[in-house]
Amino acid sequence: MQWGQIKSLFIISFLILNVFLGQQLFEKISDTDLERSSQASFEERLEAQEIEVGELPESGKEEVYISSNRYEFTEEDFNNIENSFNNQEMVIMNDDTIVSQFNEPLELDGGDNDILDHVYRGEDYEFWKSYNNRLILYFQKQNDRPVFFNYSGVLAVLLNENGEVTSYAQTLLGEPEEESEPQTVLDPMSVIKILYSDVLERQDEITDMSLGYHTLVPLEEGEQIFTPTWKITINDEETHFVNAIEGQVIPSEEEEFVDSITYFVDYQVEELIRSETE
Repeated sequence: MQWGQIKSLFIISFLILNVFLGQQLFEKISDTDLERSSQASFEERLEAQEIEVGELPESGKEEVYISSNRYEFTEEDFNNIENSFNNQEMVIMNDDTIVSQFNEPLELDGGDNDILDHVYRGEDYEFWKSYNNRLILYFQKQNDRPVFFNYSGVLAVLLNENGEVTSYAQTLLGEPEEESEPQTVLDPMSVIKILYSDVLERQDEITDMSLGYHTLVPLEEGEQIFTPTWKITINDEETHFVNAIEGQVIPSEEEEFVDSITYFVDYQVEELIRSETE
């Protein structure tokens, strides 16, 4: 083959390669521009609806699915608890639930977290909400994140008409085990997009957004799998949950949970008092 033909072949091949690479670059730029345009378009819609998002958590967080069982208290646990908290009468129900009645109502002088100094492993719980000066809920933390609305990891505190603690019930989850490789969770703006159509209204404000866990699958013999979950608070009042991996909105069933656990504590404390007087 003549040198001129070889040179022409190289030039043609080089031009074809340049065209291919140029096309790839154009498509990448177009995709980036489309993504930016879509993002800008959504932010414009939020602005048009006067919906404020404030300062959102950073994107790119990695989380894992975890599993855990309800903790069963041993006799040694119970002896240690009784010796540590002698200002209350308590019993362990079904090996997994502490029910306690204070000998004298406990004032919460230092705020809602005061009670955590008077319960077993109080540092494992995080304040959730107070309901009508009657009930305070605390959720247990796993990997330093709260597990939302789970009967196996909750501290439910009852108050009298003076806002003093009279009794409580608590359950604990055991040590968590990782059930997946770390995965990047949905970024905060994508979560807001999920809520935009059915939840957010004009002039709403996203006042808080943080990660926790929610029950994904209850398994046999009490084991449960928890999914990383975004908690989104709107206007400091309304709270919603979104699966941080798969993107589904998770119903909290908060009212049912509160009613159920209030009834449970009331009933168990009455049984405790009855047994003490017999």
